[in-house]
Amino acid sequence: MNTDTFPVTVIAKQLESATASEFQTLLNLLRSPDYINEKLLKSELALLITKTLALLRSSDDEKLWRGCHVSVVICSFNPLVLCSHSGQLLAAIYSKLEQKVEYYASTINTPYGTFLFETLVFAISSLWELMRDKPTLSRESLTPKLKAIIPTLISLAQYQPKFCLPLLKKLLYRSTTTFKPFASRFRQLLITKLSKGYAQYDRETQILLCENYAYLHLIRINPAQTQDEALAHHKAYLDENWRIGLFSVLSQFKPIIELCEEILQVDQDGDLKALINSLNFDSYYKEEERNEHNSLPGLKLDMNEPLTLCELPKRLNLLVDLSSAFITSSTPYAVRIPFGICINISEALLSMTRNYLPLRRDLRRDGQLTSIINTTIPQIQFCGVRFLSNICEVYAKNFLSMIPSVLSSLELFIPLKAKSTIVDLEKCSLLRKEFLQVFQLLNTLFPHMGHHFQEIDLITKLLDVALHLSEDLVLIDTFFKQQSIDKIANQPGMKKRQKKENTPGALSDLYTHSDKFNIKNIQLWHDEINFFLRSVLSNWKLPSHQQIKILKHSVCRSLKLKEQLGYIPKSFVELLRTEVLYPGNERVSVLPIAVSLMKGATDDVFDLLCHPRLPMGIIHSVNKPIAHTEESFENVSEGKYGEPFAEPQEVADESETIRGDEQLEDPPVSSKTEDPKVFIKPENVVQSKEHLTNIHETLILKKRSVDQGIDEVQIVKRLKTEEIVPKNETVAAKEELNPHASEEEDSEFEIPAIQLSDDDEEEDNEEEDDDDDEDGDDNENDNKVEDQNKD
Repeated sequence: MNTDTFPVTVIAKQLESATASEFQTLLNLLRSPDYINEKLLKSELALLITKTLALLRSSDDEKLWRGCHVSVVICSFNPLVLCSHSGQLLAAIYSKLEQKVEYYASTINTPYGTFLFETLVFAISSLWELMRDKPTLSRESLTPKLKAIIPTLISLAQYQPKFCLPLLKKLLYRSTTTFKPFASRFRQLLITKLSKGYAQYDRETQILLCENYAYLHLIRINPAQTQDEALAHHKAYLDENWRIGLFSVLSQFKPIIELCEEILQVDQDGDLKALINSLNFDSYYKEEERNEHNSLPGLKLDMNEPLTLCELPKRLNLLVDLSSAFITSSTPYAVRIPFGICINISEALLSMTRNYLPLRRDLRRDGQLTSIINTTIPQIQFCGVRFLSNICEVYAKNFLSMIPSVLSSLELFIPLKAKSTIVDLEKCSLLRKEFLQVFQLLNTLFPHMGHHFQEIDLITKLLDVALHLSEDLVLIDTFFKQQSIDKIANQPGMKKRQKKENTPGALSDLYTHSDKFNIKNIQLWHDEINFFLRSVLSNWKLPSHQQIKILKHSVCRSLKLKEQLGYIPKSFVELLRTEVLYPGNERVSVLPIAVSLMKGATDDVFDLLCHPRLPMGIIHSVNKPIAHTEESFENVSEGKYGEPFAEPQEVADESETIRGDEQLEDPPVSSKTEDPKVFIKPENVVQSKEHLTNIHETLILKKRSVDQGIDEVQIVKRLKTEEIVPKNETVAAKEELNPHASEEEDSEFEIPAIQLSDDDEEEDNEEEDDDDDEDGDDNENDNKVEDQNKD
């Protein structure tokens, strides 16, 4: 053992008397790998186990609490202790838990009673996790003790379900065979919890109750009956009992939906009536199996007591949670999910709307009953929304073909004004929490759907709802409206005696600080709404008035949040990006406004939109020119040639036509010079100084002739027809053979072309034709001279 290691004997002696901070330090010391030594197992570690067992068997709650934590730490970080002494520690812990549960009333009255129960269950759960999947430990130490641990946990679950249900759920899933003798007892406990006081538990406990109820169907309580010989060839599915439990829950939706027919005139909608009649589950399981699984008690409703109608949404919420537990929980084998039946149940629940189904005539006269019905109907519809949301979280891609029917039924959840198709925004304000779930459902479906969806009516209605609910809820809006109505009612000519009001308190704050009475939306609401708006903008083109409303919402809300928080939340930044990239039918971009809002913050998208640039990794290819004569290169670089006179490729083509018997060299490659207008002559064309001087003078004369009105087309044609001398011939020989060529050219350029009238233009055209003829004669003379030289 290392000399720097703290002795185990000292730790064991100080476990009981150490303070809280010292006890935490001792637990950190026990995590050291230096204590994983077989030599210490029989000496110092044995003393530590003895001291820990003494703490576990103590009647003092604080010592018991310390013993539980020491047991978990040493078994987690020391495999030697886990293999040798975990069975003793587990037996001491569950025996103490059994004792505390037996005297639950006296234990819970102590200052740390509830906390002690949580610690004991945590210690058992940790040791069970460490000991399972190890063959020897599971067979010799864990499995025999589970037969005593499971009934103790079931008894404690009656009082503390939040602590015990997570461990019982694991035991049901991992140790199904060991749990089987206690399944009936646990089933009765769960049914009692589900049918009585289910709404009183927190959301986490409700989910645990439903999941444990679903996992009970991994165990077949009754033995399998002898199968009919005619059906013996059918394949036996592993999820048969699981599927029966699921259908037993789904079959209980139909009686609740049929009770809604006592409130609404469902007979007016033939499609809805046929949909309700299609919810028949007789062919899925037998009568005795139905009686076995349908254990929830019936509802007691009385129209004379309107508040009893609230039991309808409560029971529907319970059925939705139970069916969702069957559909979304993980199982050791594959299960078959009836998506079609689930969608039909959701559509039937969402179809219970006041938009198209009126109340029954005998219920319209009772104001209290009508008020309760108007509050209960949206809650019944919301159960259908929850059912769809729970399924979409896991199986969103599996029922893409059913999305049109799902979205059309979601449109029924939006309240409308009486006898119109206008959205009732006041009723939507009362369903703020429910609409958050609707937008979450749509945000789950939109990534799988995209622009292929054609139901624009639903989108336009939900946009109005989203933009209205994004504003803060003003509580005293109705108060000010009532004040304005009272002022109108009081005529100015009527004088009434004002009585002094002795009401306690002052209403001055309502007038001076009215903004302090508003309810602000949480950031989660804004994130969901912004994601919905981004999906709509990127997939569909909206009308101009709705596009402007979205722009106003994003800009105003971003400005307010920037003033309050000092920054713009991420969801609003992404919404501004989408508005810039997808402007719709609007021609004016909001990019300047978005950039001003993002001033001081670094955003790559807006930076790129404001300063577009090429990618940094682009490769620029530069072609170097072929070697030229030094003289021509110097003249070109000095700019002696003035305006470019011909393209290099064109000169090469003309040289080919003139010298057909000679083979030209490779075509020249264009080069990049300082002046892009200057082109370098190919290497196979040699120009003398005199020839270049004539060209230079010609170009100067060209500039002068433009001011005098000479047509530039004649000069260009003359330059193109100019003779090109090959390499093996000198320019001097050409001048000797044709000494009057330059004089003829000068004489032609000296004639100005003055445009006076249309008749003069015709004369000019005739002169151009004559010049062309002369050029042709000159070319013939030149060709004759070349032939003579060759001879």
